[in-house]
Amino acid sequence: MADDTALGTVVLGLEGFVLLEAREVDGEVELAVETMAVTTGCPECGVVARAHGRRATVVRDVAMGGRPCRLAWSKRLWRCEEQLCPKRTWTERRDDAALPRAVLTERARAHVCVQVGRHGRPVAQLAREFGTGWNTAMAAVRDHGLPLTEDPARTAGVASLGVDETSFQAAGPRRRTTFVTGLVDLDTGRLLDVVDGRAGTSVAGWLQQRGDGWLSAVRRVALDPHRGYLNALLEGLDAPTAVVDAFHVIKLANTVVDEVRRRVQQDEMGHRGHKGDPLYGIRRTLLVGTERLTDKGKARLEAALVAGDPDCEVWYAHHVKELLRRVYRADAHDEAADRLEEFHEACQFVEIPEIRRLARTLRHWHHQLLAYWRCDGLSNGKTEAINALIKRIKRVGHGFRNLANYRLRLLLFCGKPAWQDQPAARLRGPRHAS
Repeated sequence: MADDTALGTVVLGLEGFVLLEAREVDGEVELAVETMAVTTGCPECGVVARAHGRRATVVRDVAMGGRPCRLAWSKRLWRCEEQLCPKRTWTERRDDAALPRAVLTERARAHVCVQVGRHGRPVAQLAREFGTGWNTAMAAVRDHGLPLTEDPARTAGVASLGVDETSFQAAGPRRRTTFVTGLVDLDTGRLLDVVDGRAGTSVAGWLQQRGDGWLSAVRRVALDPHRGYLNALLEGLDAPTAVVDAFHVIKLANTVVDEVRRRVQQDEMGHRGHKGDPLYGIRRTLLVGTERLTDKGKARLEAALVAGDPDCEVWYAHHVKELLRRVYRADAHDEAADRLEEFHEACQFVEIPEIRRLARTLRHWHHQLLAYWRCDGLSNGKTEAINALIKRIKRVGHGFRNLANYRLRLLLFCGKPAWQDQPAARLRGPRHAS
């Protein structure tokens, strides 16, 4: 019995189980098991109970040897001998092995959670592997995943916070495109949370749920030029330094170049860009940094501007964009401030509406733009990396309708929870037995 008990503990990973038999049934591995319990007390009155027979229960377990596995658990039935006790009979239970009336063992449910949450596999795929329904598999992810994602230790120790929005559901006949806001720890690259909407109130509501110690620890924040986010962060946190992301600033300038090119194209040619049109042919070249262009590329750019830009509007938009890029090549804060002022001087008297709009926008974000040099080049790069992982989960799930499930899947995959698994040790022994 001692050997059987040890074998059952090793195979099942649970104390107190005996492995009676291992057999093959319909191409699957079936393990016949039972507990070692010989006495127990009534859960109602505590009187020592009497054995009342057994009841066989079959539950699905993790695969064994590449084949599906199930446990044939011979559960004991107990009977209370106390005549006045309302509890007459009951079935033994071991919730660490399998919950009552469960289809999967607890370690199988934990395995489903790890595969779906940590490795980003589809829920339907795991449901098919274990022969269960989608709801059963998702319930396992929810039951084992929520304690990990809601652990306060997972979101502790944040000093640099990144904020950005991603789409949740695409527009359809009955709805507009909906968005969620992701909050990221820029030091560790972990997704802290996902909140509904992309308004400043969404971020403000999330910050109100944090403690004073957490809020005071955040000293730097990075965001795209979104006034609602900025107001929420400045009001909710304890005087952080806000940095507007350099990528989004240059993206604004690239958008201006593209808008001016399209307008001039329409004015000169009377139609949208076609193959063979001078400006249409350099639409991507205009967005490339001048220092990255070859001599051939520069000549091609100049020839197209001469042919399709008679008033030099596209040329000037490209020039302004390069002045803004030059700001970010500065080595120090004062040098960057001087270059930014040169940019504004170049935009001050020009009568190109797109450029005037860009200059006004960057005037509003003047301090947040220059904070880039006070915060050692802080950016939302890790937030954008998290956004790429978010898109991966959306593709795996073929889209989501339930925001709670979506949030859980993202936090398990991107939030770096404390998974309670043991990595396999590397085998470093000799290649051949001596």
